[in-house]
Amino acid sequence: MKKIFTYILYCFIALNFCACKKLHEFNDTITLKRNDKIPYGTYAAYRLLQNEFPHARIETNQNAPTGWKNLSNDSTNQVLLIVTKSFDPSEDDLDYLTGFVQKGNYVFISTSQLTRNAARFFKLTTKQHYNYYAIGLHLHHEFDPFDSTAVILDTASFHQPFYYQYPGADFTNQYSSFDSSFSYPLGYSKDSNLNIIAIHSLKGTFFVHSAPVTFTNFFLLYKNNREYFEKLMALLPADAKKIVWDEYYLNQNFNNTPQPKQGLLSVILKFANFQWAFWVALLLLGLYLLTEIKRKQRMIPEYEKPKNDSLEFVTTVGKLYYEKADHKNLAEKLSLYFLDHVRSQYKISTAEINDSFVQQLAVKTGKAANDIHAITNMMHAINLSDAITQKQLMDYYELLEQFYKTT
Repeated sequence: MKKIFTYILYCFIALNFCACKKLHEFNDTITLKRNDKIPYGTYAAYRLLQNEFPHARIETNQNAPTGWKNLSNDSTNQVLLIVTKSFDPSEDDLDYLTGFVQKGNYVFISTSQLTRNAARFFKLTTKQHYNYYAIGLHLHHEFDPFDSTAVILDTASFHQPFYYQYPGADFTNQYSSFDSSFSYPLGYSKDSNLNIIAIHSLKGTFFVHSAPVTFTNFFLLYKNNREYFEKLMALLPADAKKIVWDEYYLNQNFNNTPQPKQGLLSVILKFANFQWAFWVALLLLGLYLLTEIKRKQRMIPEYEKPKNDSLEFVTTVGKLYYEKADHKNLAEKLSLYFLDHVRSQYKISTAEINDSFVQQLAVKTGKAANDIHAITNMMHAINLSDAITQKQLMDYYELLEQFYKTT
């Protein structure tokens, strides 16, 4: 049984090891989540925030603007970073964000889709990118080595035209028009279309950015693209006291995505390595049940032949009495053992030790009647005396030993 389960365990580990090779395949899931180290997660961007703002507190937000716990409309120099696929605020959210910015705070929104309500609020017209619907409405984007994204920073805001690209998903959008009375451009796409603008609102500023893939690990770790992130963060106040990474709108996208019903084994069958190991383990268990269904008889252990320890016991007890010099008591014990031996071995009654007893024992043992008389006479003498000497005990013992040896 133990061997079977050991074999199953080894098979499970081996299959797990082999299947783990698939983990090195390119993961094309676009999550934009700060804890994801996959190509299209934002783990690197989130970790770089502390370098860009060494004196600020870096926090995360999971709540709608009306339910903020770590941002306040009464404070200034706070920064809210929103990196999401779709920015879909309610009217209350927009009012609250506007009040937050007007107090002297900053909101940076990087999203590939502005909903109609949000686009109208910022007075922007967006251009749906050619592959937006193929990518934007799904979590996966099939990796294409010929696909790419490029972004350019505006020369009016930066000293030289910075150009950055990477060979990854072109999960971006562009702005075809904006209101120049309170907005100004900061960057462009590879087609020279606007993709980032600043919108002033009293003491603070909104930044609206249409290329959230530039915050992903793949983009930032490709060549010198980290500079692009640094330039974007330079638009925000260097003395910001709090940087809040927003996850409310990102989680809103995932929560609105229809989720398939999951069964009891969905967690195991979700991953290829666990899936293979599960089915192989199930197959091995079935083979074990088929081959071991017949009951096996337990092996009967070998027992040794019982030993007669009575003589050893008598010898031990005899030594005890002999060492105490209790010769009469020891002689009586020898008599009792002799009579028990006669009863069990020769089936002769020992109720009376007389001539009849001697004759019967002589006939059954073949011993001379005189030898047996010597034993019975010594027995009577011991019973009648108060004490006996060591010599008498030894003589009696010799008589009994002679009897045992010759019968």
